Amino acid sequence: MAVVLVSGLLKRYTCLAADTKPSSVPNGSTCLETDTGRAYITSDGGTNWTLFTIGQVGHNITGIADGRKVVTTAGTAVALAASTSVQYVVVTAETDNTGVIVVGGSTVVATLATRRGKPLNAGESFGFPVDNLADVYIDSTVDTDGVTFVYFS
Repeated sequence: MAVVLVSGLLKRYTCLAADTKPSSVPNGSTCLETDTGRAYITSDGGTNWTLFTIGQVGHNITGIADGRKVVTTAGTAVALAASTSVQYVVVTAETDNTGVIVVGGSTVVATLATRRGKPLNAGESFGFPVDNLADVYIDSTVDTDGVTFVYFS
């Protein structure tokens, strides 16, 4: 069976377990394996697909919260937040950013020549498991560019 697109805006796909999941898809897209009943979601455009259970909680997440962080001075890595225990975070570059935001550890660098971390253009998102928001840093190529973030605890 080939991969079949089921719906529009946030893409929903069906496939078999043996099929390669689609790539270059919007974050939040899902893929249901019709032969196993397993469902997957992507938060990085289809590079990685994470298993989740439809109709069941199936996890130990008990809370959701959000925040915003701005890089006052470009070239200066700043922690996303104070020490906050979490399980997963989704970081989104603000839609009015004029430069590039880079997400990573304390050694993150946005400058193109020495860049370290995951670059995000305006409006792009990146989600990943982490145990503490204080371990997540951002840097920017432009003063006052920033991010919003949603985290799950």
